[in-house]
Amino acid sequence: MILKSYLIEQNPRLLDKYKAVILYGENEGIKDDIKTELKIINKDAEIISFFENEILKDKDIVYKNIINESLFNENKIIFIQSVSDKIYEEVVECLKKNNKAIKIYIFADNLDKKSKLRNLFEKEKELAIFACYIDNERTLISYINKELYGFKGLTGEIINLIILNSSLNRRIIKSEIKKIKDFSNNKTINKKQILEILNIKHDTGFDEIRDHALAGKKDKVNKLLSEIEIFNEDSFYYLSNLNYRILKLIDIQKANEIFKNHQEAIESIRPPIFWKDKPVYLEQLKNWNLEKLNKAFYKIGETEVLMKKNSQIRNDIIIKDLIIHLFE
Repeated sequence: MILKSYLIEQNPRLLDKYKAVILYGENEGIKDDIKTELKIINKDAEIISFFENEILKDKDIVYKNIINESLFNENKIIFIQSVSDKIYEEVVECLKKNNKAIKIYIFADNLDKKSKLRNLFEKEKELAIFACYIDNERTLISYINKELYGFKGLTGEIINLIILNSSLNRRIIKSEIKKIKDFSNNKTINKKQILEILNIKHDTGFDEIRDHALAGKKDKVNKLLSEIEIFNEDSFYYLSNLNYRILKLIDIQKANEIFKNHQEAIESIRPPIFWKDKPVYLEQLKNWNLEKLNKAFYKIGETEVLMKKNSQIRNDIIIKDLIIHLFE
């Protein structure tokens, strides 16, 4: 049975009726959140965790825990981490012996369409599976609003700062939210506090390079690149900064298809764009249609993959080259 992750996030109890469930995909943050909720709603159950490599070493280890009755709990939950098709046979054997009092939750990275585990869990009615896709800006805005519900002073600008500082990674955002809650006992926050609590970078030099590049001012970009130091160790922050602006411009251009007016399209964006930045966005939108923005988005993604796969290359040089050629 194929499920949707957002429905499970809203109500983890939907998983109760299934004998076993697979959560797969790149979004470890969603998996962490659902695992935490499962522990909370099953607080009286005995919880046992295994990793795939443990099962490969002892193929009966999960089976033994299924057939052995707990001395203290009637119910058990078994978490199996980092799973692949290598333990397909062991999983199938455990499912045959299992009864519904024991729930098995399996966590995997990407499972392609040919995966035997994925095919099994998609077809069987007593089993369930759902993908945990990477968050986008909209899902993270919703997540932050939910987690910081009731906090005074939570503005669109603060939400933008949290997202920008996370590289769109829910795990990082979850950690940042914990810091905010720990340091905001009265549930009141402001921009100055957020900058201090999260140690957020604010590289005005790079912001200026980015904004001039997107506005098509090549001469100013070249001048700034010769004057401002691009630090190799901050390369992924620069990529995140650039990517965040591209995604905002994409949202505005999509809204513009409805409003037919960039000013109105900007006003419709949530969280709201800071008033000081609106003229900058308007200038940049003159040079960028959706097709060009999408190409830029994919080029940034390719650059990130290149940097992650080649630890020996000079990331600062790659970033400069990206800025110079991305907007041609």
